[in-house]
Amino acid sequence: MQDQSNPHGSFLRQLLSHQPTASAFFKVVIPENMQKLLDITALEISKDQFLDSELEHQLSDMLFRVYCKDHMPAYIYLLFQHKGNPEPLMSYLLFRYMERIWEQTINQGLVGHLPLIIPVVIYNGSTPWNVITRFSRLFGSKSELNSFLPDFQYIMCDLSKISEFDFSDTKILETGMYLLKSIHDNDFEDQLPHILNPLKQSIEIDYIKRFLAYVVEYICGSSKMSENDIETVMDEIFSKTGKDIYKNVHEQIFFQGVVHQAREAILDVLTVRFDVIPSKILETLQGIDEIDIMKILHKQAVTSSDIDEFEEVLEMMLF
Repeated sequence: MQDQSNPHGSFLRQLLSHQPTASAFFKVVIPENMQKLLDITALEISKDQFLDSELEHQLSDMLFRVYCKDHMPAYIYLLFQHKGNPEPLMSYLLFRYMERIWEQTINQGLVGHLPLIIPVVIYNGSTPWNVITRFSRLFGSKSELNSFLPDFQYIMCDLSKISEFDFSDTKILETGMYLLKSIHDNDFEDQLPHILNPLKQSIEIDYIKRFLAYVVEYICGSSKMSENDIETVMDEIFSKTGKDIYKNVHEQIFFQGVVHQAREAILDVLTVRFDVIPSKILETLQGIDEIDIMKILHKQAVTSSDIDEFEEVLEMMLF
């Protein structure tokens, strides 16, 4: 299930975690003269993320490993801003996160040179992007000391400027990018059949079904459409298959909400009774999604004499 605190970033991550789809995306976004120097078709998707936690509500990131034509490893670092206006310090944020990638490679035993990092920004904010994409421009006017300035330029993908034809060679990518672009439009409900239609002929393919489930979950969590309206669109375009996908996703969302409420009830009791909850207990509770276990733990949170007794029962419940 998607992270409902950041559904836009979660949906993009699910979209580009499919390697062929990610390759197709970068073939559109990265200039052709640069592509000749990279093997984009063989990129590898990393699970690592480098954001500051306080910015995770408006930013998302992904890291991809690629190889240059000379067989040297490199990275594509993707940063997605899905809220607000253009960030004037975007180059600085990229520099911070790129430095963390280099630090990680050094800690992993890198010897010799640092890997090349190609920064790419996707923007889906309130107004078109109007910020300079070169890092050195943040330092003001040119001077005789410019040789001391660090510098790089990032590749910009402003979703407000894409057309439905930019990604039309890959139906999943076309649907996903146009969905991200249009999700907050006032006429989104009217656009939705057109957005989903490219998937109609491929609905029986398993991967398309899985992707469509991500789409439904994203629409449920991020648009203003009612449940009945979403189900109606799915039924009209994909018939019974679409309706079944919607129902399955809706049940999962409902179940996830019940689990979340049960977990919050346990945490509320523990906080009131014991003030501080150890991080180990928090992490363990986040990994439990069985309602019956949650009920037992809630009762234990009320009756335990101290936090250690609760933790002991918690550990026993996992075996």
